[in-house]
Amino acid sequence: MEKNLPFIEFGITDKNYNNRVLPFLGNVDNGDLFKWYVVNIWRLLSYALLIGGIAITFAELFGDSGFIKQNLQNEALSGGKKAGAGIGLVIGFVLSIIAAWFMYSVTKKRTDQLKEEVYSGLLHYIFCVVIPRQITLVGELAFIIVLYIGLMMLVATLVGSAAYAPLMSLGEVLTITPGVDALGGLLPNAIVGDYDNFDVNIQMALTGIIASVLVLIAYYIYREIFNYAIRIVTALIHFIPKFAIPLAIRNRTEN
Repeated sequence: MEKNLPFIEFGITDKNYNNRVLPFLGNVDNGDLFKWYVVNIWRLLSYALLIGGIAITFAELFGDSGFIKQNLQNEALSGGKKAGAGIGLVIGFVLSIIAAWFMYSVTKKRTDQLKEEVYSGLLHYIFCVVIPRQITLVGELAFIIVLYIGLMMLVATLVGSAAYAPLMSLGEVLTITPGVDALGGLLPNAIVGDYDNFDVNIQMALTGIIASVLVLIAYYIYREIFNYAIRIVTALIHFIPKFAIPLAIRNRTEN
């Protein structure tokens, strides 16, 4: 056991020094602390997507602005609109729960993969491991969200009324990524169908479904560009010459 205080041995400080301080520093040196921090943030995100998605799905049903009061109990709507909204509610509720579970499952799998990565330095871990995987994860979540919105728009178009899409607001993730935000502008602002505009609505629904794949492709391209940039930077760093002062020792031979 290593001593903590100079010149003397003191049981309490020595024990805590060896059992707490030294293991902490060991986890810092081998990178376990940094891995634990990043992995658990991702794991908390997966829980938030599952629990938050389910909570939002139930919460958006009720209240003055809830789907039930706005569509099923709205006296201004016809019986056909209410019937269509009822079908849209059932399908939308099920698809919303599935979408929340799917986003959780994708995040969980990517988190487990990240946990298995070998730590070989903080810069390498952050720029060569975490960020590329983060780009991939965001792209996969964006794909699920856009596909979900496209499917719900298709449901609303087919029933000719409103469809329940409480997770639609998660599509705002597209607005934070340059280049991909243009595809986000193709998504509808509201999930409402009308047989009088069937051709326009079906076109919007199919556009959303197709855009989901384009969003996924865009994020994978972002990842490839980032990895290529990292390789260029790494090559440039290795190319930088090492400066040294040459010293020559000459032996003088006297005849």
